[in-house]
Formats: sequence, C-alpha cells, structure tokens
Amino acid sequence: MTNIRKFNADETGQTSIEWVLLVVAFGLPMVYLVSLLLNWLTEYYAFLTCLISLPMS
Repeated sequence: MTNIRKFNADETGQTSIEWVLLVVAFGLPMVYLVSLLLNWLTEYYAFLTCLISLPMS
C-alpha cells in the first residue's frame, strides 16, 4: 500500500510533460509560421527578380 502512495505523490515527470505541452502548443505552430513566411519570401523574391529583369522603356 505504501508503494501506491509513493507512486501517487511522485511528480518527477511533471516538468517533462509540461515542456512537451509547451513545445506542442507553441513550437509546432512557430515552425509552420516560419516555413510559411519563408515560402512567401521566396515567391516575393522570384517576383522581384522577374520584375527587375524586364526591359525599361
């Protein structure tokens, strides 16, 4: 019976679970946002390169 009480009072893994939840809640959306912004920046750079290559008249 004392082993069950010790197991219920054990909080050693709580910090790890909190960090995992923080990474899932904030880290993954930030990775998606950075990839989205890099994709947008790449398209914008391609547009500007095409625009600059046009002849001036």
